[in-house]
Amino acid sequence: MNFKVDLERMKIAHEEGLERRQKSGHGKVTLRATAKLVENAFLKGRIGRFQFDCDEPVSRGGDDKAPSPLEYFMIGAAF
Repeated sequence: MNFKVDLERMKIAHEEGLERRQKSGHGKVTLRATAKLVENAFLKGRIGRFQFDCDEPVSRGGDDKAPSPLEYFMIGAAF
């Protein structure tokens, strides 16, 4: 596979973000995540415009309908 990263595009996005934060007088970014327990260990979560389902394996009281919190954490670390 041949992957391409547009570094110029990323640089522009980064600089625009810095400029927006400087104009607003805030030097930090705040994210808000929410989660709602649906059933047993199955949760529906949201951050920004993205939604996530999360569940535990049967051995931990869930139904294994979605990745576990630990699996989300691990993929986050991989990014």
